[in-house]
Amino acid sequence: MRSTLTAELLLSIASYLDSYTDTLRLASCCRTFYPLLLPKVFTSLDLIEHRSGHLSHLVHTLALKPALAQEVRTLRISHGWRWTSGVRYEQEVILPVLKSVLGPDDDLSRRDWELQSGENDDAWTVLLLALLPNLKDLVLQVDAISKCTLEWMAMIAEKESPGLTKLRHLTVVCSDVDGGLSSSHFLPILRLPSLQSFCGHMICDGGSSDEEYLEDQEFDAASYVPDNVGYSNITHIHLQSSCSRRGFANLIGASKSLKSFTLEHSENPNYADDGAMYASRYYPPLQRHRETLQTLTLTDERTNKYSAYTNYNYDYVGSFAAFSALKELRLQIPHILDWDPTWMNPHEVSNNRFSDVLPLSLESLILDALEIEHTNELAGLFKRLFLRRKYRCPNLTYLEVKANWMHVHQSSEESQAIPRPIPAMYEEFADFKVKLESLCSAVGVRFRLRDLHIEDIIEKNRSYGFSSDVL
Repeated sequence: MRSTLTAELLLSIASYLDSYTDTLRLASCCRTFYPLLLPKVFTSLDLIEHRSGHLSHLVHTLALKPALAQEVRTLRISHGWRWTSGVRYEQEVILPVLKSVLGPDDDLSRRDWELQSGENDDAWTVLLLALLPNLKDLVLQVDAISKCTLEWMAMIAEKESPGLTKLRHLTVVCSDVDGGLSSSHFLPILRLPSLQSFCGHMICDGGSSDEEYLEDQEFDAASYVPDNVGYSNITHIHLQSSCSRRGFANLIGASKSLKSFTLEHSENPNYADDGAMYASRYYPPLQRHRETLQTLTLTDERTNKYSAYTNYNYDYVGSFAAFSALKELRLQIPHILDWDPTWMNPHEVSNNRFSDVLPLSLESLILDALEIEHTNELAGLFKRLFLRRKYRCPNLTYLEVKANWMHVHQSSEESQAIPRPIPAMYEEFADFKVKLESLCSAVGVRFRLRDLHIEDIIEKNRSYGFSSDVL
């Protein structure tokens, strides 16, 4: 079958397909379509759910057809595959690729056996990455035996060897590794010259022994200088479900010019009794980027979802007044203001003001972990800020405050009703909301008071088919 459609029209039609599987089916239905559309199938490869046999066949295809390998821009791949039969291994195709990726200490016969046996998907991943000269976006789901890929990436980065020369965005998910992976595994990889952003899930620094814990507790973040500073072109770091007792000083210090840093902290899996965030230890390494940092988030991952989470960790981070490029800031309330937590007195007092800690460049401020003890003092601090907003925060346009458990307890009948009614707000929070809405309206700042409890109720009501009009 042949088509009378022009190439331009056919490519325009194919651009509306959401699935690369659909694109492949369309390419296979016509001799005219096939050469035009097949390269589009390889633009983005998702191998998260595939098995080892599929990976070996893909490597052979790309080794035999370099033009298709050059089309790949995005790759998502997992190493947690179950071994399957059907592993393809043609030595005359694979051996030249294998030799090109071997390091000086590698054993050719051992690597060759790993590929033929199909028991190590990690070895096949290295070959795949070596075949993709134009890869820009890589997502790796690693497990406990994924060291081949990480070691190879570190080797080519440190020795400036050919490979991954256009990689811009690297995401590593370490949730299949017991205790996550240390940032030390990725520091060498940050030398890749084109790399701009690093995203990590379960990057956890800090050992599990009492000796290591005590050593980290005594760490002096203010005076620590990493061995290697400013060697990476990376500008964006985003860490989820991650933690570091030393404030990721080496990771932050690797960047020549950091523009954004996000940490969504989780408890340290290597030391069950240590759930502290150590927020103040992130300040010294971040200070090195005070002239370039535009976006900063330091918070607990539990503030992203409704839970019984309560924060009593009063660890003042430091002032960001000198961060001249900072536009978006998200912190927990006990970390941004130097509170004096008097447990016998519910009306806590801050030792500084927003004008002491916020930069003139700030456009968006998000504060997590609002508690009832904060409301009076916080409202007063915002009032002082907005009275002098022209001189202290002239660019601020958005303010968000987030809390949990800020509404009156419901009866069992109310909490189990469908749709569930919205619970009444405690008087202290209602008063805080009214004050902030009035203050922000007067100076043209958009204000949002978020309650994850309420958002959870609304979402569940919607799942039952009730629109927001009846909530």
